[in-house]
Amino acid sequence: MELNRTIHINNDSLVRDIQSEFSSWYPFLKIEFHAKKINLKSSRMPSLEPHFQLKQLAEILPGEIDINGHRTVEEVSNDIQGMLPVIVQMSRKSGNVWNTISISHGWTLQSQNTAGEFISSEMTIPIKP
Repeated sequence: MELNRTIHINNDSLVRDIQSEFSSWYPFLKIEFHAKKINLKSSRMPSLEPHFQLKQLAEILPGEIDINGHRTVEEVSNDIQGMLPVIVQMSRKSGNVWNTISISHGWTLQSQNTAGEFISSEMTIPIKP
């Protein structure tokens, strides 16, 4: 039986609170948030800093995000975006770099985390000539 994995969100929540809770369950995945407002001088969406308080975006109704391992990246992203006025970006660790999850967004969180762990462990083995 899987443990209940949820992230509680309210007006006092900081971006780092969500990131920390998420990373405690999935150390080979990273979650980032971007403001929906796009800078007209650039097509790049600004990333929200870890100390950013969510209530600065809008009044947040308290709630929970289900991050159980059987849920997909897409499902969790959609849930968060339904609750907060943000764009969610998840990345998977590959050695020392973080690759944005795009093609495999239909994979479960647990599958993504396991893949990141495997890839990272394989990349730390020295290659022999």
